[in-house]
Amino acid sequence: MRTFRLNSESAGLLIVDVQERLFDHVERSCEVMHAILKMARGAKILKLPIVATEQYPQGLGPTISQIKNCLGPEQIYPSKTCFSAVEKVADLPPTQWIIVGIEAHVCILQTAKDLQAAGKQVVVLNDAISSRSIYDFSTAIAEMRDCGIRISSVETVLFELMRDASHPLFKEMSKLLKG
Repeated sequence: MRTFRLNSESAGLLIVDVQERLFDHVERSCEVMHAILKMARGAKILKLPIVATEQYPQGLGPTISQIKNCLGPEQIYPSKTCFSAVEKVADLPPTQWIIVGIEAHVCILQTAKDLQAAGKQVVVLNDAISSRSIYDFSTAIAEMRDCGIRISSVETVLFELMRDASHPLFKEMSKLLKG
């Protein structure tokens, strides 16, 4: 795996399929929700582009209200039937994608692999993804690592995007991370 550093000028946040009828059934749902919201708020502070997909919303319902409230009324939620979300973001300007959401072993894994194959740099945040089974989650993490996909965490990524305590948004970000 070729290492890289995230840059707020070229990074985007992809929130994958955090929907009503599935989210309550994933492992660590409360902790994962907290991490996803922290990452979304941090991305908004840094003015990163945010895409939030929905897998077959007719069956799985809409994105959960906590995320919708965080992202605001202007956010668009592209729907998909493919497990990979690559078709929803591949042509967008970010060359680096930070991925959060569910489920780790299906939509997250396929999206990360497809984005990497499309030449994008990918970071999956292990504290902000989950599956219904801890075994599927851990298998997905291992497979992504084996494929050279970077695995990190919300706080690590947010500090990396700022790089320095002299960053003009450091105090605001620091409040978010402490809260």
